[in-house]
Amino acid sequence: MRSRIVMGLMLAALTTLSLPATSDAGCGCDKPPPPRAAIRPFVGWADQQIVLFNDALQEGKKYDVRFESTVGGGADWSRGRAKRKRDIADGQQRMQLRVEVPNLPLGPTRVTVYRDNGQVVMQLADSAFTIAAEPIALHDFRATTNRTRYQAAIGRDGTIYIPVDVSQVDDGTRFWGTAVDLPLVFQASNVAMYNDQGYLMQLLDSSIPNLFDIYSGDQSFSNTLAYWRHEFRTYKQQHRWEDAFDVDDDPEWHTSGTRHVNHDTIVVAIRGTLENGGTLSPGSTQPFQLVVMSEPEEH
Repeated sequence: MRSRIVMGLMLAALTTLSLPATSDAGCGCDKPPPPRAAIRPFVGWADQQIVLFNDALQEGKKYDVRFESTVGGGADWSRGRAKRKRDIADGQQRMQLRVEVPNLPLGPTRVTVYRDNGQVVMQLADSAFTIAAEPIALHDFRATTNRTRYQAAIGRDGTIYIPVDVSQVDDGTRFWGTAVDLPLVFQASNVAMYNDQGYLMQLLDSSIPNLFDIYSGDQSFSNTLAYWRHEFRTYKQQHRWEDAFDVDDDPEWHTSGTRHVNHDTIVVAIRGTLENGGTLSPGSTQPFQLVVMSEPEEH
């Protein structure tokens, strides 16, 4: 019953948003680089590759990396080899250690890097990294994605993270997302979107016409976020056809020397409060129903 109600509300919202718009949400690889950091990105999921930065790393040496879930409990290891590469933050050469995230409980995660002799090279508090759920695949045609008993990660600061896979979204599309049994309240200033490299991809800019809308929820439903994503066929064609956009040598850089920004995976980060005024505790949400609707919408 609740699922039918929330879908009805979202369909009603959909019919009110068919007016033409002239928004330009920013596109392609023209994004400000992420800031320098000890770990990038700061949110990841099982088997995703992340990068650690530290001057104490030695070229060609292998290191063991321990991931410890500080709320859900448990720990696991990954192993990688340090390399000196260009940092997308500023293009400078730095020692980098690329490893895969293990399968651990969602939420804040402490990260420690060890040499083969057991010496600690670097340690990051659980405020620096959060393990999230695997991305949810979305589409550019009219569809409803309904995840029952979904659980989302909550970082040390109370931010909730929901990754989505938009690799199959080529045309302009509007999305609506809401949660049943998670009455989260938020405003535009509480929402940010990142990619899996750590780039800030989008803030909800009210000066861009028809970019987004937020509809109020109640004691059972969260607020509903409606967001328009422009077409990405042009971006994908450039990366297939034009030599300047080749990324054969390094997936974070084009052969032309410019940065490559991945648009296939987006992490929606929301720093909200519950309908009763309470805050989300770090770790994992209780199971709830996540509903995401899509509708083609070109401008």
